[in-house]
Amino acid sequence: MGLYGCQDTGSIDPGPQLADLSVSSASLQPPFASETTGYIVDLPSATPDLTLSATKSDANDVLSGAITAPAGQATGQTTISPPGPGSTKDISLTVTSPDGRAKIYTMTLRAITLGGDNTLRSLTLSPGTLSPPFSAGTQNYRVNVATVVAEVTVSATKSDANAVISGDVPNEGRATIILNGPGTTKVVSIVVTAPNGTSRTYTVTVVRAAPSSDDALSGLTVSSGSLDPDFASGILDYQVDVANNVDSVIISATKSDPNAMMFAFGSVIAAAGTQTGQVSVPLSGKRTDADITVTAQDGVSSTPYTITIIRARR
Repeated sequence: MGLYGCQDTGSIDPGPQLADLSVSSASLQPPFASETTGYIVDLPSATPDLTLSATKSDANDVLSGAITAPAGQATGQTTISPPGPGSTKDISLTVTSPDGRAKIYTMTLRAITLGGDNTLRSLTLSPGTLSPPFSAGTQNYRVNVATVVAEVTVSATKSDANAVISGDVPNEGRATIILNGPGTTKVVSIVVTAPNGTSRTYTVTVVRAAPSSDDALSGLTVSSGSLDPDFASGILDYQVDVANNVDSVIISATKSDPNAMMFAFGSVIAAAGTQTGQVSVPLSGKRTDADITVTAQDGVSSTPYTITIIRARR
């Protein structure tokens, strides 16, 4: 005994305890500590058999219960089956020292029932509109797009954030899809796999329109005189009477399909995408013929409209 009391600085015997405890493919909650004797282990419902391992702090102690290890053997191991879906299983093991002291460790295994929601919360395609309108329970859709559309963007949102999207759209839920040529279809598949492994496939059939064969005019006017007969899309030949002092006439024409091409005197006066064009026709002599030709988007169909301009005698 010293002046200030007991001077024994030897460590305090903690008694029998584990140095390590683990479960294969799972984690202890809270993380293992020798002093902590109670743990919870959450397991997915499809977990295979588990391997439990325990190591004694003192190899001379005895480990019994779910895991056994006699004196002189530091580590014990065993394999157990997990509890059924939605149920629990308690595991107990005891560490006993040579002098009879004991410490009991327990683990509660809980089989978590994983969600089965394999639906989408939203699905859009741009450009284009889904038919029928989106509903989580409807799996097949059709979208019509113009012939000039070469790609579409698909956006999909999962109902369960823990589900996985695959197929033509990655798990991020957004993809640009390159379409086939005009007049063809492209099927886009979106697979949603729920946490419990069940899956559902949504399909969007994208129909790209064939090039238009519309080679008609929807309007035709002249800056001087008037068309005879009055303009009609199906009438191809017109006459315009003008005064003798008129030196030129401007012809303005509007395509029925803005994606068609319009020509006059061998030159383009309205390219694809431009609906209206015009040409100035110089007059010489009594009669001048002008042709306005419309070539459809398909590059095959073509219609010439002829305007015969008659200048009055002096």
